[in-house]
Amino acid sequence: MTTVSFSNKNMTRICYLLMSVPLLVAVTANETPQQVVTRYNNYRAICNGMGYENVRCKDPIAFQSSLTKTLQNLKNQETVIFDKVSLNEGNAYDNSSGIFTAPLDGIYSFTWTVLTKYGKYFLTEIVLNGKKVVLNHTDGRGHDGNPMSTSHANIKMKKGDKVWIRTHGTDGLFAIANWCFFSGSKL
Repeated sequence: MTTVSFSNKNMTRICYLLMSVPLLVAVTANETPQQVVTRYNNYRAICNGMGYENVRCKDPIAFQSSLTKTLQNLKNQETVIFDKVSLNEGNAYDNSSGIFTAPLDGIYSFTWTVLTKYGKYFLTEIVLNGKKVVLNHTDGRGHDGNPMSTSHANIKMKKGDKVWIRTHGTDGLFAIANWCFFSGSKL
């Protein structure tokens, strides 16, 4: 037999929660809609006061994009525009500029993949408001086949902050269409 122990504070929270549910159901049958909303707001205030997190139901923020054309000889710190969008929940990714703009404060998770060909290379970096965060090094020099690499970054963003992928220096020599991806989502 396993014994579970609760602190007095947790026991009090559990008791309040268990007592409030039947009361809410029993009382709401004869109340007006405004009274039900008022009662709900009161219960929510009690739960928040007891330390329960207020979880908001929001539409997700997520995007998935890819390149539709091969990129060659990009300039110094040139933005890599992943122009084909297969998912853009929250409409935060702009496929004409290649820039993701945070619609809300929070932590966002980004991943990007680059494929180059034998003898070529394509070095990229993810930037937050123009400042380098993480690099991706795809180098096909001295290798057979088409090398691919993926990088990932979790970035804390404020509403309106911008993230994009750009070449690292002048090292955007060759990226193959339909095999390069950029995606992100709010955690």
